Amino acid sequence: MPSDKLTRREVDFVLRRAAEIDTQSPARNERATDETLSVGELVRLGEEAGLRGDAVEQALTELRRGAALEPEESGTLARTLGASRVVVSRVVAAPIDVVRRSVDRFLRDQLMTIRRHHGDRIEWERAQGIWPGLVRSLDFSKRYAFSLVSRVETVLAPDGADGKDTAVTFNIDLSEMRRERMAQMGLRAAMAFALLGLGGAAMVPGFGVYDIVALAGGSVAAGGIFALERRRYMESRSRVALAPERFLDLLTVRHGRKPDDDPSI
Repeated sequence: MPSDKLTRREVDFVLRRAAEIDTQSPARNERATDETLSVGELVRLGEEAGLRGDAVEQALTELRRGAALEPEESGTLARTLGASRVVVSRVVAAPIDVVRRSVDRFLRDQLMTIRRHHGDRIEWERAQGIWPGLVRSLDFSKRYAFSLVSRVETVLAPDGADGKDTAVTFNIDLSEMRRERMAQMGLRAAMAFALLGLGGAAMVPGFGVYDIVALAGGSVAAGGIFALERRRYMESRSRVALAPERFLDLLTVRHGRKPDDDPSI
């Protein structure tokens, strides 16, 4: 975290995670204030709640590395299309300035621009304009994995005892992408049912076996289209997660190589 002050949501996260790490029940007497707390005050609050100091420290480390503050999602939308966020995190054996430049270049290559800058935490958004839109529309090779992503948050924090390593976290917001795809899935499934089911039943007046067959066929077609669209969305979601994973893999290998292993030396 760039500041020693923590918001109420961050305090809630640290206490919740510390309680999970400490394998104890969450604290019942958390402070009901919206004011920020310092790290020292939070540690004392955890001690008052009966949590181990190392559990609180580990939860703080996860927070600094960009862990999501909200609990895991539940509900029909999350079960059907997965969570609204994808989090990819890695520790790179390189100084934070070097890693920051690489992350910046990677996201700009993905046609993302900076929305807000919070020091080590940066909010990115999809670049707007005629040229980025044209490039995305002609991306037949699927080079731009973030073309359907509206927001990405990156968090960089020093890691290790000497602080020479850097913890990198990509927090990718898929809420808009997921919402749009769900609407498309429902609309296309409804159109298939209306065309094949209701349309077929309307061709023959009265209610009989033909109507039952037509409605059943429309239902099968609607379910098939829904399943197909869901599979396409999950493939797009996998590409979104794979892009930063590959980037961090290459970054880790590049900075983890020893001088003796470099053939150019």
